[in-house]
Amino acid sequence: MTEYTTLDFFGYSNDQKEVLSLLRQSRILKDKKICLMAAPSFVVDFDFHTFVPLMKALGFDKVTELTFGARTTNREYEKYIKKNIGKQEKFISTVCPASVEFVKKSFPELKKFLLPIDSPMGAMAKICKKNFPKHKIVFLAPCNAKKIEASKLLNKKGEKLIDAVVTFTEMKQIVAKEKPLIKIQNGHNSSGFDCFHNDYTKIYPLAGGLCGTLHHKDLLKENEIAICDGAAEFKQFFEKNKEKVFFDVLFCKGGCIGGAGVSSKLPIFLRKKKVMDYSNFAKKENMNGKQGLDKYTKGISFSKEI
Repeated sequence: MTEYTTLDFFGYSNDQKEVLSLLRQSRILKDKKICLMAAPSFVVDFDFHTFVPLMKALGFDKVTELTFGARTTNREYEKYIKKNIGKQEKFISTVCPASVEFVKKSFPELKKFLLPIDSPMGAMAKICKKNFPKHKIVFLAPCNAKKIEASKLLNKKGEKLIDAVVTFTEMKQIVAKEKPLIKIQNGHNSSGFDCFHNDYTKIYPLAGGLCGTLHHKDLLKENEIAICDGAAEFKQFFEKNKEKVFFDVLFCKGGCIGGAGVSSKLPIFLRKKKVMDYSNFAKKENMNGKQGLDKYTKGISFSKEI
């Protein structure tokens, strides 16, 4: 185990220490490369123009975001709903682990309606393991609930798919203390992600972002969909929407941009603007034909037990 004497001096959490330990190992051992997966709400706390150079300056070899994972989750949802519509009364989204646990504990009768599909984080972890098999994986999260979810994500051998998780706040602390030197080679023309897809799922972290990107036109009517964000709304949400078929639920107010691991003190509407600005920027970004290719997910199962 790596000695943490210097790290303890700075008051790092165990999760921060784990990430820094992985980064330091990667600098010493060339075959110990690390892939960072960032939740798309990262733009609330980081400048998307300089984010990738900043993370690579810390020592991450690959930097991706969950947009392709979100797209994959959506496609799995679409297939599942199409197969089970008419057979199943309701469908409850499972992209938010806090919402899933809330439903299981407070509404056990609804557990059977939780979609048995990987969240964007789980899907992206599997995609990264397939495409970067020798890399360790670190996830940058807007909330601590993702740490619990990540601890349960295992491969067929029972090994963790995600090696460490830190929140936006914890990463900002690491950056402030480690002071990485940024090298920007391409100016501000590209976000620079080592990603697979950059399209419409940039808005996924917003309340209703799932429904806004789900191709549900031929599956669900607009009046069959219910959207909820914020724990305070949950208690009455399902009771008030008994007739609905699809439930897009996020535990934090505003969606993932309101997560407890977010450092920003901006009001929700300004955080939302940051996401929308990033989404509009991404539409103009050149992905060199790499976006959305099915070869990246070939052979992967994205089902999970609830």
